[in-house]
Formats: sequence, C-alpha cells, structure tokens
Amino acid sequence: MKQKATCLLRACGFLLVLGALMAALTLLFLPKNNREDFGMGEMKANAILTEPADTIDVLALGDSECATAIVPMVLWREQGITAYNCGTAGQKLYDTLYYLKQAFENQSPSVVILETNTIFQECMLSDTLYAKLEGWIPLLRWHDRWKSLRSEDWGPIEYTWRDEMKGHMFYLDVNPACPGDYMKYRSDVRQAAKWNRQCLKEILALCQENNARLLLVSTPSAVNWNYTNHNGIAALAEEFGLVYLDLNLMTEEVPVNWETDTKDGGDHMNAWGAEKVSVYLAQYLSEQYDLADHRAEEGYAEWDEALRLYEKAWDETE
Repeated sequence: MKQKATCLLRACGFLLVLGALMAALTLLFLPKNNREDFGMGEMKANAILTEPADTIDVLALGDSECATAIVPMVLWREQGITAYNCGTAGQKLYDTLYYLKQAFENQSPSVVILETNTIFQECMLSDTLYAKLEGWIPLLRWHDRWKSLRSEDWGPIEYTWRDEMKGHMFYLDVNPACPGDYMKYRSDVRQAAKWNRQCLKEILALCQENNARLLLVSTPSAVNWNYTNHNGIAALAEEFGLVYLDLNLMTEEVPVNWETDTKDGGDHMNAWGAEKVSVYLAQYLSEQYDLADHRAEEGYAEWDEALRLYEKAWDETE
C-alpha cells in the first residue's frame, strides 16, 4: 500500500512538473506581437487583436469568398457599423471556430456572419481533433517557434499591427466571367460532411453563449456556387433555425456585373463587386439587427481615418 502511494505521489509530481513546463513553454512560444515576423500567421485576420475591447459589432468569418466580398469600411461609411472581417484563404470550419473563440475573448459582436462556402470545405476527423487539441494545449499550435525565438519573446504580449481594411482583402483586378445560368434551379441538395456539421453546431453554440446572432451569407461566386449548394445551406439554416441570405439569387439587391465586378473570372469579388455586396449588407444589418450608428460617437475617430485610407486605395483606378 505504501509503495502504491509513493508511486501515485511520484506520478502526480511528474504531471505537475510536466504541466508547469508546458505552461512555461506556451508562454514563451506564444507570439508576443501579431506581426508575421513574430510568428503570427494570417496577419489581417489576427489584426482584430489590436482592436479596442468591445468595439466590434459585426464579425465576418469564412474563406476567401468572405475575405474579398465583405468590406467593413463600407458598413461604416453607409451605416456607422463597426465590423471586422476574419476571412482567410481556404478557411475550414475548425479554423473558423478558432478565430471566433479568439474574437470573443476581447469583443462582443452582436452579429456573426458566416460566409457559406467554407461549410463545404471538408473537415477531416483527424484535422478537427487536432484543432481541438490545439485549443486544449496551445503549445501544439506554436511548437515550431523554438526555431525563431528572439529576445522579445521573453517579454510581455503587445499586439501592435492594425489593418486599416479591417481584414478585408482589397483587389482592383478585373477579369470578366461568363457565368451563364449558374444559379439555374435544381432540386438536388448538397450535403455538408459530418464533421463540418459538428463544427457548425459548435460555432452556433459559441455564438449563443456569447449572445451573438449567427447569419449565413452566400456571397456572389459564379465558380463556387450553384442551386445545389444553395439547397444544402437552406436545409441547414432551417434545421438550425438560422437566417440565410443567398446573394447569388438577389440580383436586384446586389446587381453584380460579371464583366467588371470579379477579379478572377467569377470566383471572387473585386473592389467593385465587394462594394455592391457590402452596401446591401450594411442596409440589411442596420434594419434587421438594430445596430448602433457609431459615426457621431466619441472614440471612433480611427474608423473615419480607416475609411479615408480605404477611399484612397481607390485612387489607383483613376
């Protein structure tokens, strides 16, 4: 009995030492700034870390369809809505869940927009489980950083890099599309993969825990979207009790010109297409969610400066 107690104490002591070591390494390896040279990937999405606490009312998430089509500065210009776009290229739903959890640590958005193309970016069980492990053991996400540690990594966390586009990927490229009747009615339904559905449930639960409403939005894409995809998302929206906007079918509200409004032959919106998408979303969000107009409020002058820089980016078209 005494021998068993000794073994148990040793095991507990080992686990305590191991836990303390992992905690210390996590603090050391965690990027101390949100810049790429500090080991932080996806700088535009992670620049939300520099936004003042509880100032973001709308958060957009998804893959590159989201990143290119939803313009926070247009939502600000039109309705005074403070929004941030955490869309990233090829974003999977377990990545979405990570960015959402990170945002909720410092922000309290009233609305979370999920661009729906990412729902069909298949999540494998192994990747989903590993993403969960990274959530429980952050050291797994940053374990490779030992190769590039610097003196600053021994100091405190200080996020400094801000993105005046608030995460939006701005493109002035024009490559016309020949979309044909890409949204021709069909009755068949594209099913989301099993683990995608599970991630979507967790995203919805996280939004509900944080008093945020989840809005599904399909932005215009003649390459990635069709009526079969629409039916799949419409079925999910009904099942989970969510509002769903398919802008591919809303040609009067969002009058995309496929000759001028796409940067790559109908896959993603360029700046002109994104303007049309975002003007409509600004009006819809203001009307449906009773969001505050912050344009006349003290403390939001930085948003006016960001809008000035956004408008300056259009100078290249002249």
